[in-house]
Amino acid sequence: MGAFPKRSSGVLVAAMGDGAIAYDLATETAHHLNASAGALLVACDGGGDLDDAVAAWARQGGVSATTVAADVAVGLAELERLALIGRRQPFSEPAPLTGSTAVAAAGATTGEAHRVIDHDVVLRSEDRPLLAELDGFLAMGRTPAPAVANDGQQHLRTVIDVRRESGGHVVLEADREWTFADAQACRESLTSVINEYAVGSRSCAVLHAGAVRSPGGEVLVLPAPSGNGKSTLTGAFVAAGWDYLGDEAIGVRSGSSVAVGYPKRLSIGGESGEVLGRPELRGDIDPAELRPDVAYLGGDVGPVSRVVLPRFQPGASGAVERLTPSEAVVDLLANTLNLARAGQVGLDAICDLAGFGPVDRLVHRDAHEAVALIERTMTVR
Repeated sequence: MGAFPKRSSGVLVAAMGDGAIAYDLATETAHHLNASAGALLVACDGGGDLDDAVAAWARQGGVSATTVAADVAVGLAELERLALIGRRQPFSEPAPLTGSTAVAAAGATTGEAHRVIDHDVVLRSEDRPLLAELDGFLAMGRTPAPAVANDGQQHLRTVIDVRRESGGHVVLEADREWTFADAQACRESLTSVINEYAVGSRSCAVLHAGAVRSPGGEVLVLPAPSGNGKSTLTGAFVAAGWDYLGDEAIGVRSGSSVAVGYPKRLSIGGESGEVLGRPELRGDIDPAELRPDVAYLGGDVGPVSRVVLPRFQPGASGAVERLTPSEAVVDLLANTLNLARAGQVGLDAICDLAGFGPVDRLVHRDAHEAVALIERTMTVR
């Protein structure tokens, strides 16, 4: 039969439960595979000997090599039909985000390091008042995480150059360039710029999610598409006494399901301020506006205790539904921001999270009611 074919470029595979999940980065499609199909796809490395594998599988199963060979041929044909093998077009992995590579301007100084999952983001500028203003906005009055944290991970020092032009425009230069009308406009968009480096992480899966830690130490992750009240719900948990990991991008490590916090400013838009009882709040706010003694939890915080996928629905009575691993992995993959960058470790992390759970879907009409419901049903993983 010759050698095993090679998996198509951009195809990942990870075990989950009694089967496997294949994810095609080129088409952004997940495939549920049974154990045999998963093992066959894993074996498709372009080098292994098919005849040797067929003989080994026949001995393990106590069946004839002829029967196994026929099953393998059918399996390979199906994997090719799904384009998991046999596709010739290469998948282009996004380039790493490295920050500015320019030589520092004469007189430029650097600000504090801000931990953004894999990156330690540092602003650099000759304009010290502007640097202090932007640094203070990011730090929210707290001491940013040090450049080297004791989490066993390597963090890329990522420089963003900042300059104010003669007309008052503010320009940020790193992996690309951002131009703003003035310092205020820059400040209002700065969180969005920094978010790009959270999504650029490679050491873990990064979910489009909020996350909080209960007074008892349970870590709750809240993945959701935009428009489902994720940030509002995160803010309601903060107001209720939970600590804050972030409301936009939360990392999850493979093997341990440890949550990686990115405690940025909390995004309050639309009617969120009214819902939280603070109608004057709008934009990117310091979570301390909701509770002065909130703790900001960046870096590796602890294993995820529960995942809840919130969906805001006016008029809903408030209900929690437990998802099966197969259901959970689909929703979690749909809310994963960086699979193309994280690759195998990202898929492994998502399959771990879906496979071991608990993962619930929450339909709610009010953030405070949702917090109370989750608190009543909280179980440690």
